[in-house]
Amino acid sequence: MNVFKRGMIFVTFFGSCFAIVLLVASLGTKQWVNARAKRTTNPLESDGKIQFGLFEGKKELNVAYGWRSYDIDVIHLIKYEPEFLIYGLWLGTIVSVCLGLVFSAACGVFAAVNAATTPSSCVAGIRGLYIWNFLALIADLIAIALWLAQFFLSIQFNVMSREDKDNMWTSEGMAELGYSFWFVVGATVATFVDIIIIYIANSESKETSPVFPVLEEKTNGAIMLY
Repeated sequence: MNVFKRGMIFVTFFGSCFAIVLLVASLGTKQWVNARAKRTTNPLESDGKIQFGLFEGKKELNVAYGWRSYDIDVIHLIKYEPEFLIYGLWLGTIVSVCLGLVFSAACGVFAAVNAATTPSSCVAGIRGLYIWNFLALIADLIAIALWLAQFFLSIQFNVMSREDKDNMWTSEGMAELGYSFWFVVGATVATFVDIIIIYIANSESKETSPVFPVLEEKTNGAIMLY
């Protein structure tokens, strides 16, 4: 493996690290959803701000008496108020992000290995890099698709608890995707760029390793015959 190819492969190591950071941030932050809320009985005098991640969040409600802040326990709400989020889509999103994280970590490890040496194992070599990156890409895309489905099937209509809805609060049409979701999109882009870099490195390697030595050897043999 030539120096150019090793250098390009090592670049993908940083791409994988970037994807890992983004995926960890998406799991740890509370901005998968941002929404506003109003009371249907007095929409002009009430206002609410809701933000939550995959596990917890916060809501602030104002009914003309000042802002009051409350914590949101997403797991508790899903357990006791199943209409809050679609459980299968929520769980699938978490699993997909975690799988993307594991596969991206494998991409980083094997990128470093390939940059330093030439592994004999197929799984650890260039083909392995393709496999791990494609698995990471697929996991990230599934997470994105599941959360988009969650948003369009549930979140856009309501992010309020039963108690809030009983008090005439609504968030219908006032929700949007937060930056925690876009972290996963960024990780997907980083992984896709890594795949392109690996392909370029492989293509460049094939182009820069022609059969000149063989031709030169045959030429030298012909000269000796003369």
